[in-house]
Amino acid sequence: MHLAFYISSHGYGHGMRASVIGTCFSEKVTLSIKTLLPELFFKKELSRQFSYYPARFDCGCIQTDSVTVDIEKTVQTYMLIAERNEAMLGQEVAWCKKNGVTGILSDIAPFPFEVAHNAGIPSAGISNFSWEDIYEPYVQAAPEFSPCFKKIQEQYRMADLVCALTPPNPMKSFRRRITIPVVGRKGVDRRDEIFACYNIGAGKKLGLIYTGDFGMNTVQWNNLGNFGDWEFIGLYPLPGNPSNFRLFDKRDFPYQDLLASADCMITKIGYGVYAECLINGLPLVYLPRENFAEYPFLHRSVVAWGAGYCIPQKEFYNLQWGNVLEAVKTTPKPGKKDPSGAWICASEIETFFNSR
Repeated sequence: MHLAFYISSHGYGHGMRASVIGTCFSEKVTLSIKTLLPELFFKKELSRQFSYYPARFDCGCIQTDSVTVDIEKTVQTYMLIAERNEAMLGQEVAWCKKNGVTGILSDIAPFPFEVAHNAGIPSAGISNFSWEDIYEPYVQAAPEFSPCFKKIQEQYRMADLVCALTPPNPMKSFRRRITIPVVGRKGVDRRDEIFACYNIGAGKKLGLIYTGDFGMNTVQWNNLGNFGDWEFIGLYPLPGNPSNFRLFDKRDFPYQDLLASADCMITKIGYGVYAECLINGLPLVYLPRENFAEYPFLHRSVVAWGAGYCIPQKEFYNLQWGNVLEAVKTTPKPGKKDPSGAWICASEIETFFNSR
């Protein structure tokens, strides 16, 4: 079985869950990855052999910062990509036939489903949302996008299956769906080792800050020192170099072990953050995201989980976190969710393609 996995380059969250699921495939699966996410990322995160082909077939959302979407630029960029996709459809079908591809996976570009349809091979999507869900409100703001949006719907209808990751958006153009539990990495609690490595005092609380690729440079990070009983750690440097912030190095510990060891995560909300906080029992402090249809589903699920704390954007950016951090300190950590979603998804996909 040779699966070609087309992965959106919109963000590392798509690549991370693809890696977790891809690791769970059996040895019977030959895996080819098509994306513009760096090959080195998959070499670190995907624990199996794979072939890598740099390519881009969607654009996701073009953002001006970590939470703001530029709708006009997004639709203009997607229309250009869709035009290029149409021109190279025959070339992509020929590539699949030449390389003996027997099935196509997509997270969650629409075009690969058209490739599979024209190549006469089955296809399946893997995602908690589709770009149909995300772009539907954009059509009203940009009527010129309507024909392209209808093409997206048509391409999604060509898919044979979608593995809908919990909590899923409607993804209504897919004809058949299977609901999959949360997919993410489970870490190991190494709190004592992390505190020793980063010289964090005993008795301190540890907040993991994730700003994302676009950063949150307008946040008043210099006020972190006001939270004297907290230390903070993250992958990206913060403006002003707050004294109680440590820069995390993945060479010291796997990132998922940091998730399992911290007292809360402070970030924007996306599927990867959501899933790995639930799997590792880590309270989630986040700000709302406007014009992004995934957000209400994740927000409702986090509220139902009981360990999510949404801070309005103005308060978040002004570091008015005191009441929330106090609630995190005084509330028992939540239980951990079952981490088997990736194995279930991989098994369902293999069973599906074997039956075709």
